[in-house]
Amino acid sequence: MSTSRNRLRPSRPARVALGSGAPAPGRAFDPLVVDEAALRARVSPTRGLPALDLPTAVALVRDRHGVDFALARARAGISRGHLLDVVLELPGGRNAAEEGVAAEELVRFVLGEARAADWIGSVASLAGPRGGLLQVVQPRAGDGRFFPLAELVPAVEAAIQGVHAGLAAAPLWTLGGEQRWYLFELDVEAAAEYPGQADVALVSTFMPELVKCFLAGAAFASTRFSRVGELFLYLKYVSVERDPRHALARRRVLEDALDAALVSERAGRVIGGGMGVLYSYVNFACLALGPALEVVRDVAARVGLSEKTWIQFFDSALGDAWVSVLGGEMPPPGFEGAAALGDAR
Repeated sequence: MSTSRNRLRPSRPARVALGSGAPAPGRAFDPLVVDEAALRARVSPTRGLPALDLPTAVALVRDRHGVDFALARARAGISRGHLLDVVLELPGGRNAAEEGVAAEELVRFVLGEARAADWIGSVASLAGPRGGLLQVVQPRAGDGRFFPLAELVPAVEAAIQGVHAGLAAAPLWTLGGEQRWYLFELDVEAAAEYPGQADVALVSTFMPELVKCFLAGAAFASTRFSRVGELFLYLKYVSVERDPRHALARRRVLEDALDAALVSERAGRVIGGGMGVLYSYVNFACLALGPALEVVRDVAARVGLSEKTWIQFFDSALGDAWVSVLGGEMPPPGFEGAAALGDAR
């Protein structure tokens, strides 16, 4: 197994506000079955408000914010975690905060709510020269990177197609051969409790861009890392071993058993794991949620994990979702008072 080392600081994942059409957080599903259709509806590319045509979007933003992007230009580029950063050049702009807010809303309008949430990392408004009868003879630096605002949506769609073209054309469980694994050491701030993966200090994975994006607290959407509909989840459980070597050995046994079972059932694939101050983690891709949860439950019971064992989701849109693996009533850290989606029994 080949590894490379890097350091980064994890951030605490924020709770996600849901749109009006999504199931309520903590909704009590059938206690024996997690409602996969309801979960996938919350990450559907068609969820939320649909895209508007450009003239309508520009008019709405102008009416709401008093900022007119009718003559604006745009540029876009791919950043960390396959996110797209967009800059709108506003003729006669002042680089004011309200122009940035208006730019964000415009991009959300023209792309649609789901597309913007899943793929846009940042939107900025940049002041440009006022238009007029006199043309600028000497082009400014960076002019060639801007294009007409009407080309923004096609440019974003082309970038998304490019990202997907670089991803595996088949589910991860079909991958064979040795993967290149990466090892990350992280700085952890002392705390009484750790939601998400906030206490993780050592991470190994063969999908480093995915893990870095999640641990950095950036917006996460599984669609940026799978073109076949896989969701990315993690198993979180209390580390009972005080010796880190024993904790690591136990996690490796769990990873190997879980990976073999997921692949055997064609339900998913382990993509890595982590060791934290209080908890340990196994990260995995899931193609079929029902069979995958059954596999996780069986393996967790077989290796003797406690009831303080949960499944949580990488996707920001599912940041309030959790599953009790072995039927325990205690929620994971950060979810006190919220009901589970169900359990994996």
